[in-house]
Amino acid sequence: MEVTVKIFENRMVLTANGNTVDVAPSKPFTSTRLLVGTFMPAVECLKEGLAKVGATGFLKGKPKLLVLPQAMTEGGLSEIEERCLLEVGLSAGAGKVEIRIT
Repeated sequence: MEVTVKIFENRMVLTANGNTVDVAPSKPFTSTRLLVGTFMPAVECLKEGLAKVGATGFLKGKPKLLVLPQAMTEGGLSEIEERCLLEVGLSAGAGKVEIRIT
């Protein structure tokens, strides 16, 4: 299953198979300087969103994520920011993660 993940400051919007969910973390993951400044709250938020959109569960393969950062992208992403977004996706259970700035 392919899932589009739009990441905003302390909020994610996931879309898969025409189903869209908006998820907020229990603890903020955005810091004053970074879109994902705290790793585990971002992973938990993404896991919750993947479950709500129906991308994870019993007998389901690992989803492919298209991650679209929607904030704090002025000048592009650094290698560290890209790696962080990649690791958030993989830690949440994705099989493949693609990061794209729109």
